[in-house]
Amino acid sequence: MRILVISNLYPPYVLGGYEILCDQVCRELRRRGHEVVVLTSRYDLDGDAPAGDASGRPPSPQVYRTLRLYLSFDRPPRLLRRRRWLIGKYNYRQTRACVKRVHPEIIFIWSQLRLTVGPARAAQASGCPVVYTFNDENITSYLPARFRPTLRGVAAYILDHWVIPSITLKGLAFDHVTCISQCVKQNVMAQGLPIPHARVIYQGIPLEQFPPKADMGSIHHPARLLYVGQLHPYKGVHTLIEAAHRIAERSTGDAHVAPVRFSVTIIGDGPDAYKRRLADLATQGPAVIEFKGKVPHTELPHLYREHDLFVFPSIWREAFGLTHLEAMASGVPVISTANGGQGEFLRHGENALVFQPENAHQLAEHIGRLLRDHALRRRLAERARALVERQFTLERYVSELEAFLQEVVAATNSERARGFLPYAMTPSG
Repeated sequence: MRILVISNLYPPYVLGGYEILCDQVCRELRRRGHEVVVLTSRYDLDGDAPAGDASGRPPSPQVYRTLRLYLSFDRPPRLLRRRRWLIGKYNYRQTRACVKRVHPEIIFIWSQLRLTVGPARAAQASGCPVVYTFNDENITSYLPARFRPTLRGVAAYILDHWVIPSITLKGLAFDHVTCISQCVKQNVMAQGLPIPHARVIYQGIPLEQFPPKADMGSIHHPARLLYVGQLHPYKGVHTLIEAAHRIAERSTGDAHVAPVRFSVTIIGDGPDAYKRRLADLATQGPAVIEFKGKVPHTELPHLYREHDLFVFPSIWREAFGLTHLEAMASGVPVISTANGGQGEFLRHGENALVFQPENAHQLAEHIGRLLRDHALRRRLAERARALVERQFTLERYVSELEAFLQEVVAATNSERARGFLPYAMTPSG
């Protein structure tokens, strides 16, 4: 197949794991003999991003960085209807030009966050079959405003439904959709986008990049706890720090409790205000907390194996849990909330320990229990690794995506042959 992939970001520019996953999928599809071209943004609003591929891992797809974001990711979310309309028109033209140049058999759209729906409209207008993959529920940010009986509410409703509906999802067809979890599918539908036919395809990781620890269940002295992810209040990192202080205070203040020596490593970046809050909280107790900032994804396999427990204290409903899978593949026991997509594969006491969001007491109990129980650590780590090997490899994920794309292309070609659909835009058209 000749596939045009559209994404708001693409490596080396990433916000989190999904841009990296997009790159991994594109490379694997190319390895399987498909022709893959990526159309993405220039990353910021003021200048072009380098067009090269920084990873150096062949085979890399051809990447066109001609799209624009209507708002860069270092700024807080805003609706900006006029800017969305202007950038949307620009992105429509750029996507249309790319489709004429590439002449794809299918267009595969990833995240559109802050990209506008201009590329999606151009993709639909091209006549090519279009497949969306929803890695989160951000697509719903483009839903037209619902009616509210206020001056501002009425104005927004009129703008979105009659004046500039092109900045919304109005008129876009979502006939072919994959979601990374049941959680994402349910949340998207709950917010007003009907996709009952969407196929859930769980993501996977390149297993060879995350070899397990030689001795699962073993720990360092002092033990090492790890968090990997963005630093936002909804990620709940403050709960981890509070729990760490609880454990350290209990160990030093109670002669009847065996002392537990450990440190916490926090990997990730986020808004300055929240980072200051975390840094201040880290100094308010005896636990050893180390902030390492954002690190290259290539360093994560080593970091996982150099730590003893992986803690993920997210408050909000996570779309899925790629970092969970990476830690599990690495043989590191996981302690996590399970109120999102990660709850679809985490099983308390079987392959992880699960706690309620913002419950520092329960988290502290789980950490203390695992630090003292070698057999439990080993059992959780071994079962988690086995689960990833069975169900959550990148190869399995790409195979299911590939089959879905081929299914859509075959169905489209069949309908065209029967005269039910027009043919797609030609290179000269």
